Amino acid sequence: MIHIHEQGSQEDILQQDSNANQRHRERIFRPRVSLFGLNEEEVRSRYRFSTEVILELFEQIQQDIEPNCERNHAVPGMVKLLSALHYFASASFQGTVSALSGISQPSFSRHLTQVLKAINKLTPQYIVFPSDKAALKTIKDGFFKISSFPNVMGVIDCTHVALSPPTEDIYRNSKNFHSLNVQMVCASDMRILNLVAGYPGSTHDSYILKHSSLHSILTSGNLPEGWILGDDAYPLTEYLLTPVKDAKTKAEKQYNAAHKLAHSIIESTFGSIKSRFRCLDRSGGVLQYSPEKGAQIILACCILHNLAVSRNLHVDILDDLEAPPPVPPVSEEENTQAGKRTRTQVINRYFT
Repeated sequence: MIHIHEQGSQEDILQQDSNANQRHRERIFRPRVSLFGLNEEEVRSRYRFSTEVILELFEQIQQDIEPNCERNHAVPGMVKLLSALHYFASASFQGTVSALSGISQPSFSRHLTQVLKAINKLTPQYIVFPSDKAALKTIKDGFFKISSFPNVMGVIDCTHVALSPPTEDIYRNSKNFHSLNVQMVCASDMRILNLVAGYPGSTHDSYILKHSSLHSILTSGNLPEGWILGDDAYPLTEYLLTPVKDAKTKAEKQYNAAHKLAHSIIESTFGSIKSRFRCLDRSGGVLQYSPEKGAQIILACCILHNLAVSRNLHVDILDDLEAPPPVPPVSEEENTQAGKRTRTQVINRYFT
């Protein structure tokens, strides 16, 4: 038994114990994630991409994510990328992904921000609404082959991505959970042509379109003849055609059937994205980030979705995806006279 009678003696002993612990404590580095040792099925299951496409993506963003120092045990760029892809695909909590990746949770958070910034710099390369006739003709031909609906430049709709509740109640949607309302336009092959990802969940679909760059593109008068297709959450205009309410004639019913067939592509796109990246669907959890960071994650996943589409990497659409919040239709007064004339002309010319 040791009796401490003097304060100085107690401090000396504590200091000696501390020094001893420091001498014998060694920093432990966990094994870091790698593509090596995984077969192709395991790679696709964990990251939703083939090894070849992951390496291609890494080459595009390597300069932005490789460590800029030579200190020992700096996290390599590939580890950062694989950790981010695993998070997008699995929707696991940061701690779980970081443990499997061999890095600490704070390190994963920092590196995720770095990877998001690097991927999102690729936006002009991967998410583009075409303006030249040749590219638009390819899109139109794709929709016509699927639905027999002519001159379709894209289909539009919104989907919700759940968030950990922010302070502002404006993010609460009609199903009473907090989300971002995300507008997308896609081509017939499910390639995303236009994206708006930052609006709160309570925002109406038509408001997002009206205040988006897409609205400026469509109303500029610089595009060839054509239109995008939307549901009744959008106003009928000369560049956006919606279904006929209470269709009566055979031509109107044929128009609606073709419209529904073409517009279904956007629903398949939402299903594909949320099945590939479970972090975007409420069934996989909610994004534990600010709305701003959530929008960055959505953009990155949409870029990666387009990369997958371009490489024919298909994904099975899951059955347990969250049903979208209901959206009230726009009022009849919002439908323009020019839109009504255009829709009537389309029905009489192509569906009579």
